[in-house]
Amino acid sequence: MTEIETPEKIKRTLICIVSYEAERHITEVLTRLPKEVWDSPNYHILLSDDGSKDDTVSVAQKKFPSFAKNYTILKLKKNQGYGGNQKVCYRYAIENGFDAVILLHGDAQYAPELVTKFTSFFEAHHVVLGSRMMEVLSAIKGRMPLHKVLGNLVLTRLQNCICQTQLSEFHTGYRGYTTQFLKKIPFERNSDNFHFDTEILLQAFHANASIKEFQIPTFYGDEACRVPGLEYAWNVIVASIRFRLQKMGMFTSLKFPHSSNQIYKDKTDDVNSIHSVVVEYLKKNTDLDGQLLLDIGCGPGHIARKLGNNKIRVTGVDLYNPNNSGFDKFIQMNLDLDPWKIDISKYDTVLALDIIEHLSEPEKFLLSLRYKMTEPTTPKVIVSVPNIGFILVRLNLLMGRFNYADR
Repeated sequence: MTEIETPEKIKRTLICIVSYEAERHITEVLTRLPKEVWDSPNYHILLSDDGSKDDTVSVAQKKFPSFAKNYTILKLKKNQGYGGNQKVCYRYAIENGFDAVILLHGDAQYAPELVTKFTSFFEAHHVVLGSRMMEVLSAIKGRMPLHKVLGNLVLTRLQNCICQTQLSEFHTGYRGYTTQFLKKIPFERNSDNFHFDTEILLQAFHANASIKEFQIPTFYGDEACRVPGLEYAWNVIVASIRFRLQKMGMFTSLKFPHSSNQIYKDKTDDVNSIHSVVVEYLKKNTDLDGQLLLDIGCGPGHIARKLGNNKIRVTGVDLYNPNNSGFDKFIQMNLDLDPWKIDISKYDTVLALDIIEHLSEPEKFLLSLRYKMTEPTTPKVIVSVPNIGFILVRLNLLMGRFNYADR
């Protein structure tokens, strides 16, 4: 999975106000923004109107301070959806060199006064969430309808259980991200609808991003609610289940890419991996002292290191030179292109773990191992290939899906 570096120093922050038919509330949002953000080199205000048919843009233009030059108004010709509007804003932040972006709604549901508080957290965290549910009574006092309070709590609790997370609220719309984080995730693959917010949080968990929550006040007034409750609940639960299934190796999605810089992942510590099983088998069933082992597709030598406490002599074969001392001997070879010249009968054990499925002609390769044997002795040969015949893969194939996961 993606690994994100420690957050960098924040110099420029984009305050992104997403709006749709918000002419009755946009004035309040703009007037409540802290004075220090106006005409400041550290902040820029972006109003992104999502194809409104009312006068949101014209009202906003009249309310921006006459002295302020640090604002931009985007009038999207076609409605992009709540998630689609955010994608426009985050791409704008990245392409214009901002260090962080704060999402603020144009309906005044969240306190504009708190935007500067977000910036105080960015230098230690990639994602900052303003949570209304850290103090539930505060949300009720802020006139959040009881059914929404309960729905928020139940959905968040269920998502935490599914995703093995500990957020106080998944569903806040008041949030901020460093562009360092946004550059690392494929947020433009997310939904254009309201569950975009859940999907980008799941991407943050997948990327091991640092997440900070802090308490914010709740304001519920006469703003229109455009979130279809049952559809939204269904979508966020489905997204959470897919995320968990991918963590379990049973599903894969381009929204959660595997982007480790490691060409060969060490699987010897995973008790369920074939590499771990083979290492334990050799330790229990073979007197390893003085044994000769040939590890075909050895990678950087994870198995050799696991068996290193014994007097076993390991010869590694791989396309890339591992440049370490874990092997008694190393042979660099392209198994698809180079002719096989090693006599495996001179070894006690031969391993080819999860390697032949990568070859263009695996059967021909296995026959070449046999044909190059010159001694009557037969080594113990252990070959493994991934299992795509177990029940979950079969069910996916039955439904016309083949989601091959990292594991």
